[in-house]
Amino acid sequence: MTTDTASKVVEEAFQNINKAAEAGLKMQQEMLRQWTSMWPAIPTPQTVVTDKVRDFQKQWSNAVSDISRKHRDVIDRQYQAAVESLDAALRVGESTTPEEYRRRFEQLCRKTLECMRESTETQLKEFQDVVTKWTELVTQATT
Repeated sequence: MTTDTASKVVEEAFQNINKAAEAGLKMQQEMLRQWTSMWPAIPTPQTVVTDKVRDFQKQWSNAVSDISRKHRDVIDRQYQAAVESLDAALRVGESTTPEEYRRRFEQLCRKTLECMRESTETQLKEFQDVVTKWTELVTQATT
C-alpha cells in the first residue's frame, strides 16, 4: 500500500466520520425541535398587571424619597433647636444677678418646652402624612 492510497483511506474515513457527526447533530436538533413543540407555551405577562406594578413601584419610590427628605428636614430643625438651647443654657450660667439668672432660666425652660411641643407635633403630623400616603398607594394598587 502506497502513501497515496493510505492517505485516501484516512481522508475517506474522516469524511465518513464528519458526515456521521453532521447527521447525528441534525437528528439531535430535530428531536429537540419536536420535544419543545410538545411543551405548552410559556405564559406572557399581562401588560395591565405589569403596568400597575411599575406604576406602584414608581409611586412607592417617590413616596419614600419625599418622606426621607421631610424626615431629614425635621431632624435638621431639631438639631438646630438643640444647638440654640445649648447656647441659651450656657448663657444662663453667665448671669451676674439672681434676677437675670431667673429670667434667663425661665426663657430657657419656655424655649425648651416650645421646642419639645413643636417637635412632637411635627413628628405626629409627618407620621400621619406617611400613613395616609401609604394607605393611598396600597388602595390604588389593589384597585
